[in-house]
Amino acid sequence: MTLENAIRLAEHITPTESELGSYLLRHLDAIPGLSILELSAQTHISKSAIHRFCKKLGYGGFNEVKVAVAKELAEPRANSAWIDVNYPFGENDGPQPVAQKLARLYETAIQDTYRCMDFVQVQQVARLLNRARGIDVYTHAHNMNVAENFQDKMLTIGRLVNCPKGAYNQRATVLAATADRVALILSYSGRASFIRPILPVLHEKKVPVILIGKAGSNRFPEHVTHALSISGQENLRDRISRFSSHIAMQYMLDVLFGCIYNIERQKNIDYLTRSMDFMDDREPES
Repeated sequence: MTLENAIRLAEHITPTESELGSYLLRHLDAIPGLSILELSAQTHISKSAIHRFCKKLGYGGFNEVKVAVAKELAEPRANSAWIDVNYPFGENDGPQPVAQKLARLYETAIQDTYRCMDFVQVQQVARLLNRARGIDVYTHAHNMNVAENFQDKMLTIGRLVNCPKGAYNQRATVLAATADRVALILSYSGRASFIRPILPVLHEKKVPVILIGKAGSNRFPEHVTHALSISGQENLRDRISRFSSHIAMQYMLDVLFGCIYNIERQKNIDYLTRSMDFMDDREPES
């Protein structure tokens, strides 16, 4: 995860810490060469306050921040022009410009989501999903096809995923859920109306809850076990369509599937091999 996203995701930030975060982002290139004493002198913030801020971001201290930023700066950045994720193409664009700009938008959404990822947490979520007796995906409307795509991929390795549709089926599924299942909630903003009623019940039943949405979408941290962040550049209302959020959500679920697949890779390969003839009964080509 980049420093920018770590700061964006941090909770209970004080005004002083917000000022420190802004300073660090403005002077990102200089961080690897700074000592905590120099940073303290430049920002007029005490060493202990800087250390506490680094802890809030998930680092062991300022030295870990320096190492992380050095790695971040060394990573090759995508050499693509800026793209408006809400209005990626204009009214006079023909097929080629539309295709070209959407390709750039998808690259931007994927790269931004990649930079949002906390890979330790992603692996923890994959392990949780892998050992769960069942997975229930709660979402609505536009994210349902993404949920069903994940459901289909999991089915190829013999894992059943439930995607209840509509408020009645979602709430009935929550009432039937047990602690050996996992609830996976897909909501870009975290403000979807179906979320608030179901979380307390899932919490009471001790069902682990995973939320996937943009940075800052976890509005119920007391009920959410893990929150995974995707690209959050899209405007909730002023946009042509959900191009960016859709591809970002799809990418995150594909990453989770890949991690789940690799946890028991040989077992999953064997399952696919055994099922191939039964699933594909087409006549072989002569």
